[in-house]
Formats: sequence, C-alpha cells, structure tokens
Amino acid sequence: MGRRRGLPRRLQEDLERLAAMNNEARSALQVSGLSKTFTGVRVLDGVSFDVFPGEVHALLGQNGSGKSTLIKCLAGVYRPDHGAEISIAGKPTRPGFPPSGARQLGLAFVHQDLGLIPDMTVAENLALGVGFTTRGGLISWRKQRSLAEQAIDIFDLAVRPDELIRDVPVTMRTLLAIARALQTRTGPNSSELACLILDEPTASLPDNDADILFAALDRVKAQGVGIVYVSHRLDEIFRIADRATVLRNGVKTGSYDIAALDKRALVEIIIGQKPPTTSSSAATSRPSSAALPDVLRVSNVSGIRIKDLSLTVRAGEIVGVAGLGGSGRSELARLIFGAQERRSGTVQVADTTLPAGSVSAAVEAGVGLVPEDRRRDGCVMSMTVTENMTLVHPPTLTSGFLDLRREKRKVRDSILEFDIRPTDPNTVIGTMSGGNQQKVVLAKWLEVNPKLLILDEPVQGVDIGAKADIYRSLRSASEQGTALLMIDSDFDNLAELCDRVLVIRDGHVAEELVGAQVTSAAMSRATFGIADTHSMLTTEFDEGDR
Repeated sequence: MGRRRGLPRRLQEDLERLAAMNNEARSALQVSGLSKTFTGVRVLDGVSFDVFPGEVHALLGQNGSGKSTLIKCLAGVYRPDHGAEISIAGKPTRPGFPPSGARQLGLAFVHQDLGLIPDMTVAENLALGVGFTTRGGLISWRKQRSLAEQAIDIFDLAVRPDELIRDVPVTMRTLLAIARALQTRTGPNSSELACLILDEPTASLPDNDADILFAALDRVKAQGVGIVYVSHRLDEIFRIADRATVLRNGVKTGSYDIAALDKRALVEIIIGQKPPTTSSSAATSRPSSAALPDVLRVSNVSGIRIKDLSLTVRAGEIVGVAGLGGSGRSELARLIFGAQERRSGTVQVADTTLPAGSVSAAVEAGVGLVPEDRRRDGCVMSMTVTENMTLVHPPTLTSGFLDLRREKRKVRDSILEFDIRPTDPNTVIGTMSGGNQQKVVLAKWLEVNPKLLILDEPVQGVDIGAKADIYRSLRSASEQGTALLMIDSDFDNLAELCDRVLVIRDGHVAEELVGAQVTSAAMSRATFGIADTHSMLTTEFDEGDR
C-alpha cells in the first residue's frame, strides 16, 4: 500500500496495519519476511506472498532459487530465521512448528520426494497421512481398505488397496501422494485444510494423467482451499494458475497475475534475461545419420509390457520414444540396460550382444542410463557430488588406488561444464535442487563417453535454463558419436531434440516419425491411434492447444 500524501504518519501506519489485517483475514496462507540461512549463506531473503482461498498460486523460479527451501520452511522441516511471520486461514502461527503440526494447522504437502513406503500397501501408505482406523485397539483393515478405495476414486486410479507401492507405476504414485494429502484428518486439534502445497506434481506425469490431476484440483479449488503450485512446465501454469510469485536467487522478484502475462514475458521474469531460443525440431537442422553405423540393435525383445519389439539407434543419432504411461516406455529402458530380465529377444551394442538382466555387462559395453526416478535409481542421496559423479568409472592409478587429485580436477571441470550449483564438489547431493541432481546424473555418464546413453525423462523437474544446458550437452554428445535413446512424456521435448521418434502403443512400436514428421501433434495422434490427420478429432491435439 503506497503512502498517501497529507496523512499524518501515525494514521498512515494505522491504515497499513488495517490493510494487512484485512488481507490476512481473507488469505488461505500469508507469509511475511521469510528468510533462511545455512552456514552463513542466505538462501531465502525476506520472502512475502499470500494465497487466497480457491486460488492456484504458482511458485516459480530456476533450480536453486529457493522454492523447495521455502516449502520445507512452511512444512516445518526447516526453521526459518528470526522475524518470519506465517498466517494460515487468518490465524497467526508461530514459525518453526514441527512437520507433524503442519497438517494440524491446515497445510498439506506433496513434496518431490513423495514419501511413499515401497514395501507397504496402497491402503497402508494412504493411512500414513491421517492415521489408521482402530477398533478395540486393533487396526480395522476392512475400514482401512474402504477408506483407501474412497481416496483412490478421487483420481479414478487403476490400483488396488492391497497392492504394494513398489508395484505401482511412478505416475500412479504421484497421484496417490496427492490423494493422501487431500484426506481429512480428524481430532480435537485439527484444522480444516486451508492450503495444499504441491512441489512438481506433474514432473513424471504424461499429459493424460496430468489432466486427471487438474480436474481434481478444480474440485479442491471449489471447496475454497488455496493451492501453492510449483512447476517448471509453463504451459500448465497458464492453464491452471491465477497468480504467480517468482523467486530468483532466494529473493522475490514480484507477484503477478497470470492473465496479464504471456509465456515469453514470464520466462524473462524467471531467468532475468531474454529466454534462450531453440529450434522447434532438431531434425530440421541436423544432418542425416542414415549413413552412420548402428550402435544399438534391439531384436524381438519382450518383457512384461513390451512385446516382440525391435529398433535401432545409429551413432550420433537422437531417437525419441513416445507413448502413454503404461505403454512400456520405461520398461524398454530397463530391458536394454539389463535392469530387468527380458523374456525373449536380443540386445546388441556395437559388436557386443548383451546377456539378459546384466547391468554390469551393459556398462562394460558402453551403455549408460539416466533413469526416470533419479532419487531412487540415479543417485546415492547421502553421498557427495564427487562420490556420485565418479561411481561409474572412478579415476585410478596403475596400482589400483584412487587418484584423488585427478578425481578432484575431473569433478571440478564437470561442475563448471554443466553449471552445477552449488559448486562445492563436497555438497551432499540430497541437499541439492532436483535440476542440479539431474545435471550430476547426466555428467556422471557423459564424462565416460558412452556408446549409448538411454535417457528416461531427462528434464523432468528442470527449469528452462537448466533444460537448455542439458540439451546443449546432449547435442554435443551426439555430435561426438554417442547414440541417444530419449524417453519423454512431454512430446514438445522430443520434437525439440530428436531426429526420429518411435511411438509405442500396447508394447509395440506403433509408428515411426522422421524429419519433418517429428511434431508434438503427430506424436499425440500416433499415441492415441488416430491415423486420419484430417479427422475432426485431431483438432484436440493441435500444437496451439497444448
């Protein structure tokens, strides 16, 4: 509120306090002056913003801007620096409450790390959010399964209450975590849900599953719940968000009405400069790889979902794999890399035929994998950047001992090349942002110059600046002869980078797109089996509507 001329200072201050009180009373969440310092480094500096009931408020910024730290302060994982003020549903709350108290106060969270227990069932994981129903001191499993079915029905998920989480696809796990957060906690000290906070909820979701999520969020909004929404997918920000607060290097640059911005303006606000320009299709500017030798030959391979599938990838070629969740995309990566036993077929890399189910043989043959779930399969979260980056081939002396001086030099060079932040090679990777973790996983493989690199969702949870860095690194690797097989649920990403795209449907290669055919619209049509490009149905998938 700006100072009004001619008013006494005391009256002006009273008016400002009244305006703040009115704003607080109508806010689902209000944060004022939130700062956080780690070992002398301030990662959040006086951030303030508010969320109205029934509003989707996007929290945006590049990786390392402070978004996840802010969310962890709200969740009680971190204690903010002195001076922060937090109000929930108009009620002032003392910052620094424990994580167990956040939901009691009216806040619910879905973090990037979903917090699901792999060896527990769907029903048991859902109960972790609100507590188990008991009768006579014993868990009522009949009631627990009934409650689980109600939560599952919110998203119409194809899972069973007694199914183990480890057997549930990654996309379904995300939706289950959100369903768990929406459950109502009962008890004398509980508050109604005031604000739902989602950190990258669609990072691993294909478009059709994201649509289910957005429909559910519309119902949550209609109940007057505020939503804080963190995502790097700007298309969905413009689709569902009302306002956005942007952080840059831990400082709030401003809060903005989404309707008043276009995508280019928002990108410029996020990165602090004009956005990088990229070609709409790599295939239009890259030379043909038809004359280059095959690096990967997959012949009649079958797994659980994959059925009698064959493909090739040539040296220096970037081949995309598109398909819906459950089509077999990620299983294909595991079958090639040896992380899953194939039932039939052969996999050959250069002149080496790989035995089934042997990761070590694949690595020895020059195959790398950037997995879909980096936290579970791509990193050792308790280890440092140096330790993670040298897991594949640590530098050694001829006597077999680690050459620590060479290791340190090599890791520092990689940190600079991939713009990994923080730059300290001794940083524990579990404390880093998702985008910087992804850069470490990618650098780990590119530093050993693999013959074939398989990438499963390589830019999920990555901001636009880091995405451009990763794409430059991948193009550079392909120019040096590495064959790249890229799986991505975002068809725009495949169209931007790939020479060819294989569309998988029901475990088979349903269609191959080459050159000018490599467009998001063509992938959508092939994914859903729409062959007639002039059909009225194709209008749903025109790029202008994405």
